[in-house]
Amino acid sequence: MARRPNLGPIQSLRAFVRVALPVIFALALFAPADADAKSRRRKDKRSYFVRTILKSAAVAPFSTVIIDPGPGGVDPGGIRQNFIPEKGVALDVAKRLQKSLKRSGLNTSMTRSDDRFIPLDARVAFANSYRDAIFLSIHFNSAPRRAVRGVETYYAAPTEAVLAARIQRNIAATTTGGNRGVKRAGFRVLRNTKMRAVLAECGFLTNPQDVALAVNPRYRQMLADQIARAVVEERNAVRAVTQASAPRVTRF
Repeated sequence: MARRPNLGPIQSLRAFVRVALPVIFALALFAPADADAKSRRRKDKRSYFVRTILKSAAVAPFSTVIIDPGPGGVDPGGIRQNFIPEKGVALDVAKRLQKSLKRSGLNTSMTRSDDRFIPLDARVAFANSYRDAIFLSIHFNSAPRRAVRGVETYYAAPTEAVLAARIQRNIAATTTGGNRGVKRAGFRVLRNTKMRAVLAECGFLTNPQDVALAVNPRYRQMLADQIARAVVEERNAVRAVTQASAPRVTRF
């Protein structure tokens, strides 16, 4: 067998470059442009999903509020890192909200009033059986990272954005956590309800500070009252616009 000739340092370097350069070029060609490329692709998918939400819900006067406390029954809500289950505090805020709205002259109906599991489609069907109504879903949030905290509000149809903003403004004023803003999403209870619908996330049950707020009955009452004030503000604003745009009858 013939022996390979010994290559000097320069020849070895040139041989390495000839082999490695095409590999490096291929990796550069097919790799993400930067470390955030994967994150951008996820955002692009989410934005595409938002653009494909097809919901039409007219802004119209309402006399009834459908209150939807999140999870329930066999579904405690959240993730295993939760300090407390979501279903209990969501139901408590919903019941307090119901009382507050009734004091303001609004009719209310709840998708659940005790600790039972209600499928999402059943919640939607229940809400869609009402006329002259809006839909409010009450939730608490979760995250794998304990440092994440704050409140946020979701909507699906563009006509729901103002109501969502009113609620977000009010619940953000109740917490020392972050104001995570108003976001558009295609959650089933939002996109499949025929009336305007909003989902409020009232804090992260995986965060110690938010949990300390959530377990406090005074805080849950504050949340309920602030959401109710936003709903009443929306009712009055829609009523005023409707009355202003109504044709005036001239009497002779």
